[in-house]
Amino acid sequence: MIDPNEFDNALRQLTRSPTFAPFEVELDDGERLVIRHPGVAFGGGAALTIDPIEGGFIDFTHDRVKAFHANFQEIGS
Repeated sequence: MIDPNEFDNALRQLTRSPTFAPFEVELDDGERLVIRHPGVAFGGGAALTIDPIEGGFIDFTHDRVKAFHANFQEIGS
C-alpha cells in the first residue's frame, strides 16, 4: 500500500512529464493496469481515467497500489 500523498505525487510526476510515456499501476493482487495517456483525474489517494483503446473506466486507490512502473514495454499495442 502506498501513502495517499506519495500516490498523488507519483501520479503528478508520471502524468505531467513533458514527455509523457504510458506506465503501469501494479495492484496488491498482482493485476497490472496500463495508463496510456496523461488524462488522469486524481487526488486524496484515488484516481480515475478512461482507457482510450478499451473505452472503459480505470479506477484505483492508494490502498490497493503496490507500485508504479514507469519504464515498461507494452507488447501488442
